[in-house]
Order: sequence, then C-alpha cells, then structure tokens
Amino acid sequence: MNELNQTVAPNHDSTTVPAILPIKNSLLLSCAPIYSCQLDGKGKSIAIAPDGQATVKQPCWLHLDFTNPQTIDWVNSTQLLSDLAKEELLKPIQIAKEARFDSGILVVLKGVNITPNALPDPIVTFRFYITDNLIISTRHQQIDAIAFLKENLDKGIGPVDVADWLIQISQLISDQVNISFDNVHNNIIRLEDNALNQRTFSYKEIGRVRKQLIVLRRLLSPQRDIFVRISTERISWIDDNDRQHLHDISNQQSHYISDIDSCLLRLGSLMEQINGFLAESTNKRIYLMTLVTLIFMPLTFLTSLLGVNLAGIPFSEAKWSFGAFVIIIIAVCIGSIIWLKSKKWM
Repeated sequence: MNELNQTVAPNHDSTTVPAILPIKNSLLLSCAPIYSCQLDGKGKSIAIAPDGQATVKQPCWLHLDFTNPQTIDWVNSTQLLSDLAKEELLKPIQIAKEARFDSGILVVLKGVNITPNALPDPIVTFRFYITDNLIISTRHQQIDAIAFLKENLDKGIGPVDVADWLIQISQLISDQVNISFDNVHNNIIRLEDNALNQRTFSYKEIGRVRKQLIVLRRLLSPQRDIFVRISTERISWIDDNDRQHLHDISNQQSHYISDIDSCLLRLGSLMEQINGFLAESTNKRIYLMTLVTLIFMPLTFLTSLLGVNLAGIPFSEAKWSFGAFVIIIIAVCIGSIIWLKSKKWM
C-alpha cells in the first residue's frame, strides 16, 4: 500500500522526505461507484479520466455501496487498501470510530436523514478512507450530507482537496444532526406550552421525544471525540487551519450534547408537572363527587324511608303532605350546604 501512495525523494539537505506517488485512474474505474469524481482544486468536480491520475492537487473521490457485489470484489482485490481498511469499509454494522494508517485515516461516522413527519429521523452510517490523493467512502442507505456535498461541487463551492473534503463532510453531517435536534427541541417547547395551558396530551409523545434525544446523544458523544482525535493526528495533509475547523465542529457538538442533557431534565420536570396536573384534576373530581354524595345521602334516606309501601305513614292521606315533604327535602339540602361551608369543605 505504501508503495502505491508514497516514494522517497532526496532534498538539498541530503535527508529524505516523503513524496506522494500519483494513483492511476485506471485502477479506480472498476469499483462500480454510486458517485465518483476528481476534485479540480477549485471547488468543482470533474469526471475521472481513464488515462488520468489522482494527485494531491486533484484527488479522486469514490462513493460506493458496500452491498454491491462488484464493489465488494473491487475492494477485496485492490492494492490501495490494507486488509483492515477493507474489512471496515465493507462491514455492515459499525460504531463511530477513527483508525490511523500509514498514509491516511479511516473514519466511521453516523448521521441523520431529516424526515418531514413526526417520526424519529433515521440514523445512517457513513464510512470513508482518506489519503493525500484518494477518498473512498461507502454506505448502503442514502445520506443527505453526501447529496449536499455533491450540490456544493456542482455550484463550485465544494472541497478543493482531501482535507477540505473532510472538513465539509464533517460539518454537513454535524449540521444534519443539529437540525434533527432543533426539531426535537421545538417539540419540547410545544409540549411545555401545552402543559402550561393545561392541555392534555399522551405520554407517548414525551416518550418519543425522549427516545430521540437519547439516540442523538449516543450519536454525538463519540463523534465529538473522533473530531478531536483527528485534529490531533500528525497527518501531513491536515494543517493548523483544518485542525481549528475540526475543533470548532467538536465544540459545536459539545454544545449540543449539553443542550440535550438540559432537554432531558426539562422532560423530567414536564413529567412531574403533568403528573401533578393529573393528580389535581383527579382530586377535584373525587371532591366534587364526595360533595354530591354528602348532599344527597340524607335525601336518599328520607325518600327510602317514606317510599316504603306500608300503612300508617304519618299524613299519607293529607293533601299538603307532598308539598311539606318537598320543603323538608329543600331544607335538608340547604342545611347540608351550610354545614359543609362551616367546615370549609366547600
């Protein structure tokens, strides 16, 4: 692998420094890429010419589907990759990681594809191996960040070299995660407003939002560390300006991790608020039912007593007996209310 990418050239001080050996484009054309191009060094892309070469000033980018049989055959047979890099690029299930090789790095990142509905945004895995003059990325699911990077290249504002490619793709993946978090945060604000206005909503809504926050935190935390490690690697094609950009991306992700932790606490407070609201509502209903029961209990007793079909009930034959009975019922109701108010139960 090193022989394909580097050679040794003498300088005027009789010491040796590494020089990059161009890669023939003909070695890259049989990989069946989803997308392939050669960076022109000015922010645009050009087609990979069969008789051309991938150089430091004009590196090649191959974007592959790791489930394509032709791609698998090419990755396994190419001499441009080490065995470990081949395994990592083709492995279907990956965690976020970064591995250093002699002439480059292999990075596994996870991003999100923004969906226009209320469902959690799907998580997608993205792998790439990058050297001074070659970028090989693999995926199975489509990735929004890659589509945006292609658009930048079409507009002439894309990466000019491999380091710029690394910065832009990292920033785009980070931006997609941040957009997903902003959508979740807006849902939290909506739930808090509903709680303040005492509007009922399902516990499932809180559970869905909480799950999204946990997934995003598990995604952001390791990738923040990955960007820090890349920025501290001694790689010839990453300069101080690029390192600062990677640090900025890492700091941005740290900020969002703190916001996620804050949102999880807010959801806990929201759950307590909802439980208090439901308990208060239940207590009010039980209280009202208790009052009604207290008022009608003596009335039920009287009607049960006087409704017994037995001879000898006082004044059962008198014309004024029913009116008197109604007056007694009203008096008992008023007396019950006065008694409840005196006890401050009403």
